[in-house]
Amino acid sequence: MSPTSDSLVAAFRQLTDPRHRRGVRHPFAGLLSVVFLGLLSRHPDFASLARWAKRHWPALREAFGLTRPYAPHATTYSRAAAAFSIDEFRGALAGWLARVMADAPTAAAVDGKTSKQAHDADGDPIHVLNVFAHDARVCLADWPIGDGKETEPEVLKAHLDELFAAWPSLRVLTGDALFCQRPLARAIVEAGRDYVLAVKDNQPDLHETIRAAFADATPASASATARGKNAGRSRPGGSGATRRRRTTPARR
Repeated sequence: MSPTSDSLVAAFRQLTDPRHRRGVRHPFAGLLSVVFLGLLSRHPDFASLARWAKRHWPALREAFGLTRPYAPHATTYSRAAAAFSIDEFRGALAGWLARVMADAPTAAAVDGKTSKQAHDADGDPIHVLNVFAHDARVCLADWPIGDGKETEPEVLKAHLDELFAAWPSLRVLTGDALFCQRPLARAIVEAGRDYVLAVKDNQPDLHETIRAAFADATPASASATARGKNAGRSRPGGSGATRRRRTTPARR
């Protein structure tokens, strides 16, 4: 059975094979597909992954276009996985997801998580920022946070253009109180998207301002605000925001 044009194996064929031609016995896309599926099956190291692949080799061989009668050794997987381009992999996987998903995601949650399987050069778990579409039940993107020098909101702000280019259907991002920061909110709005961010007592002034603003809000006032924003967007150069001009009394 040959992989179809919209299969994950076909997407992995877009990646550059980092191996030397001499001694190559297995197609790179097939090997990477085995590694990918093995990780999804909770085999975090190459030794257990190789044992799992050996048990299921007839099915894997047919599904992923592998030609050898015997499964490769663990070192074959590790050498192939150590040299390929992460950026190419991200692009191929995101493109494949966008093609096969029945409904393009319109909303996603951003949250930081510590990986239980991935470790850095010092052996410490890697902390990553995930963008998760709950309706589709898939992680659309993830980026490492680093060693504490960067914060999760800063990482998200730095990758907003990349995220919206890969997933143009995204209209709303949600996040907890950590992401309630003006520079990030401004960047999301300037990209033509919306946000739903939690505000807690850790920002008392902002929390009280929001409570006061919503205390007198009515459906009619909300509709009037929405009409005003839409009118601002329809004007040339309009951004929906009302410009305030400061005036001072004329000097005599």
